[in-house]
Amino acid sequence: MRHKGLFITGTDTGVGKTLISGAIARSLVKKGIHCGVMKPIESGCRVGKKGLIPQDGRYLQQAAHSKASMEQITPYRFQKPLAPYAAMLSGESQSISFSHILESANALLDQHDFLIVEGVGGLLAPLTQNSSVMDLIRLFNFPVLLVGRSGLGTLNHTLLSLRYGAAEGLSFAGVILNQSAAKPDLSEKTNVTILDEQTQHPIWGPFPFFKTKGGRARRIEKSAALLDEHDSLKTLIQQLL
Repeated sequence: MRHKGLFITGTDTGVGKTLISGAIARSLVKKGIHCGVMKPIESGCRVGKKGLIPQDGRYLQQAAHSKASMEQITPYRFQKPLAPYAAMLSGESQSISFSHILESANALLDQHDFLIVEGVGGLLAPLTQNSSVMDLIRLFNFPVLLVGRSGLGTLNHTLLSLRYGAAEGLSFAGVILNQSAAKPDLSEKTNVTILDEQTQHPIWGPFPFFKTKGGRARRIEKSAALLDEHDSLKTLIQQLL
């Protein structure tokens, strides 16, 4: 796939991929870009009356004002909060077809000017016995934005992800660090500088920690506003346009 898009992956789970993906999607929409979103595989879905509800997928759908079906946005869902292959081994009998993901992605690309795809976990999170998120990234062939925590431990996780990904032929658009705790730790004063010295890829952030009242809609608006206001993060959006 060589259409215009961005694949967002993380150095780990819970680093803020969905928050950043939603903020970028809403920022692009506000700038007049018809942006589609996709989270092909989601774990930890809530059980609803009509099946599993992909909460990240719904967040992205709302962020982009997308009218695409949830079957296209998140075709594969698992209840357990595990890597997809681990969920399968734990009894969730579902097989993942990359051709079906590609079919859904092409349908979304036909409807939109730009597509943001959010992965699950990090680069080597296993999707099946013989595939990982790395294979999913190759399927899309989009530039990759790596999201990592802004605090202690991110240097090792970020550099490992960048160097392994580069060795495997991935094209990184850059790294965005997300402040996941209300009180920044001491390492956050130097992490951006050190990563900037250790890699040729752009390092953006840290994306500031924030709390909101008003639920998902307010969180989307606030995150997009912070993205647009942050001096270093403005460059990221400009590069995507």
